[in-house]
Amino acid sequence: MEIIQRDTNFAKAFYFFAFIFLVVYALNSLSSILTPIAIAILIWFLINALASQIKKIPFLSPKIANTIAIPLSLIIIVYFMIEIGSFITSSMMELSSSISQLDGKVNALIAKLTLMTSIDFTTPLQKFFQEFSLSSVINKVIAAFSAIFSNLIQIFLYVLFLLIDQQFFRAKLDALFPKKENNERVEHILTSISKGVRTYIFITTSISLITGFLTYLICEMFSLQGAVLWGFIAFVLNFIPTIGSIIAVLIPTIFALIQFPLISDVLFLSLSLVVVQFVIGNIIYPKLMGNKLNISQFVVILSLVIWGAMWGTIGMFLSVPLMMILLIILSQFDSTRSLAILISGDGTIFDKK
Repeated sequence: MEIIQRDTNFAKAFYFFAFIFLVVYALNSLSSILTPIAIAILIWFLINALASQIKKIPFLSPKIANTIAIPLSLIIIVYFMIEIGSFITSSMMELSSSISQLDGKVNALIAKLTLMTSIDFTTPLQKFFQEFSLSSVINKVIAAFSAIFSNLIQIFLYVLFLLIDQQFFRAKLDALFPKKENNERVEHILTSISKGVRTYIFITTSISLITGFLTYLICEMFSLQGAVLWGFIAFVLNFIPTIGSIIAVLIPTIFALIQFPLISDVLFLSLSLVVVQFVIGNIIYPKLMGNKLNISQFVVILSLVIWGAMWGTIGMFLSVPLMMILLIILSQFDSTRSLAILISGDGTIFDKK
C-alpha cells in the first residue's frame, strides 16, 4: 500500500513538472505571437480603467458617460501611443550616434579616474562593462518599444475586437456556467482580475508619468543633455520593479559624469534623482496601491527574471500584472490557496466568494 502511495505521489510530481515545462516551453517558443496579444489585453484593461474614471466625472449624466467613456478612452490612449511612437522614431537617429559612443566615453572616464587616483580601475571596471554594456541596455529598451510600435496595427486590431466582444462577456459567462454557484465563482474571479489589473495599470501609469516628468525637470535644471530622453526612459523603466528605478538613475548619472566637469554637479543630480525615485516608489506609490499589490518582493524579482528570459524586455514590463492575475486565480481554489499565500507579500490573499 505504501509503495502504491509513493508511486502515485511520484507520478503526480512528474506530471506537474512536465506540465510546467511544456507551459514554459510554449510561452518561450510562441513569444512573437503571444506578446502582441498580452500587450493588447493590458491596453484593453487600461482603456477600461480610464473609462471607469471618466464615468466618475460629476457633471456627466450616467447615460452620456456610459456612451462616451470607452470611445473617448480609446481615442486618448491611441493618441498618446502615436505621440510616443513619433517621439521614439524622431529620437532614434539623434540618439544612435550618442548611444554608440557611450561605452567608449565610459572607458575614457575609467582611464581618467585611474589617472586621477593612481588606482587601477581599468581592468575590473572594463570586465564589468563588458558583461553589462550601458549602450546595449538603452538599445534593448528602445528596440522593445520599436517592436511594439512596429506591431501597432496588429495590437490595435486585437484591442478593437476585445472592446467589441466585451459587451457579450456576460452572455457567454451565463452560457458556459449555467449553475448559479459556478457562475458566481467565475464572475468573482474575473471581476477581481479586472479590478486588480486595471487599478495596477492606471496607478502605475500615472505614477510613471509623474516620475518621468520630474526626472525631465531635474535633468533640464542641471542642463544635462537629452533631458527629454531621460524623462521618457524613467517613465518607461518605472514599469519594471526595482531594477527599472536603479537603471533610470544610473544612466543619466553616467552621462552627467561624462558631460559635467565638476563631480559635485554629478552628485547633486544623482541625489535629486534618487530622492524622486525613493519618495515616489516607497511612499506615494505604496500609499496609492494600498494592499492591492500584495505580492512578495522576491516573487516580483523572480517573475521579472523568468518573464524577461522568455519574452525579453517586454516580458519584464508584463511580469507584475501577470503575477497579479496568477495570485488572484490561485487564491480562489482550496487546492491552490497555499501557493497564493506563498506568492503574497504578507500572507493576506483575495477572499474567495
